[in-house]
Amino acid sequence: MKKSLLMVAAAGIFTLHAADLYVDYNKGNSRNAGTKEAPLANFNQAFRKAAAGDTIYILPSEKPIRDNIRVHNKSGEPGKPITVDGMNNIFLGTMPLSGSQWLETAPGYFTYKIKTGANMAFRLFLTFNGKINRMGRILKSAGGKNFKKVEELLPGEWTIVDKGLVPDGKGPHKPHFYEYVVRLPEGCTDLASANIEMPLVRRVSGVQISGKSKNWVFRNIIVKNFHNDGFNIHGDCDGLVFENIAAVDCGDDGISAHEACEITVKNMVAIGCSTAVCHIQKTESKHENIYAEKIVGRELFFTADSKNTFKNVYMYIDSYSGCEWRNKAGEEQRCSIENMVAVSNNPNAFFKIGGSGKIDITVKNTKLSGFKKVILVNGADLNSDQTEMKKEIEKAKKELFAIFGGNLEKAIVE
Repeated sequence: MKKSLLMVAAAGIFTLHAADLYVDYNKGNSRNAGTKEAPLANFNQAFRKAAAGDTIYILPSEKPIRDNIRVHNKSGEPGKPITVDGMNNIFLGTMPLSGSQWLETAPGYFTYKIKTGANMAFRLFLTFNGKINRMGRILKSAGGKNFKKVEELLPGEWTIVDKGLVPDGKGPHKPHFYEYVVRLPEGCTDLASANIEMPLVRRVSGVQISGKSKNWVFRNIIVKNFHNDGFNIHGDCDGLVFENIAAVDCGDDGISAHEACEITVKNMVAIGCSTAVCHIQKTESKHENIYAEKIVGRELFFTADSKNTFKNVYMYIDSYSGCEWRNKAGEEQRCSIENMVAVSNNPNAFFKIGGSGKIDITVKNTKLSGFKKVILVNGADLNSDQTEMKKEIEKAKKELFAIFGGNLEKAIVE
């Protein structure tokens, strides 16, 4: 890279703050003042107290934190953002299967009944001993397997049975009655011994910003196994900065902004999500120092009128479909890419522009290798030595992983 990522991380983007608030998920109390000596018990308690210029510190926890960071209709000020410092904690979006909700319907088979939209059911995964199992389902791509019939399940597999639309169901995603069915792994006789977890229904994304929420900084945060996105932005949100963040094995995107949000991302790792980065509608975003691997759908995916810039991007393309910029007639999308190194491990993946709208991509110092199909403007080198490219990727990976002080390695289950 052109400069040390560690120096960038240490410098930070904003240093001005009016007060410090502390959260300790292990020792905090809602009646505390929020000082380091008397911390609060969770992020939401600190959120209610925070004002422009304040910094919320999530004190280090030896075990993952089963919660998410939710911001709704609250803003800092230009030059005085509200800052959330996750202190490299791992926020975990799953909980063990509960015997009060998952009922044994046959020996070794457990069923959970739920009403939810098809979009959320499609994102479902379970984890077995901490390892994500999607049962071949892939979001944001052209591929993926159908759900198995219950009688076809092997030990350690799961499926979904659609029982039909909810009568008079409301909302943009019409709810269905579903049955989630899991077959216990070999050697397990009950849920307690199986170590299976499912995503939390009410905490769908690791960091979730919505409503009118401007001038925030989110830094030093690792999110893992959330039902939807690692970092999700909706509404009237601008002046948002994400610095030193990682998304691991989430159901949908590593980071995704919607509507007309404006965000800056610096130093991000995305591993095992459906996409690394996916922005839509009129989003405007800037990204610097990005690493991605083991993505299952598309590494980069942009639609509609979004405007995105990238600098220093290093990726192993492991996904089903690769990278795509797409829009419809009447839409206008722009993207600038500088210093990208991407090696595809999937010979069928593509790197392309799609749709019938206007898409303007400028490329500088970009190396691509291993793709089946590349449709891009001039500026991409398609004949680079993969050995040298992989050295560049590994160097960037090492620098970015070092930012998280060893906790990112703890979040990754091979």
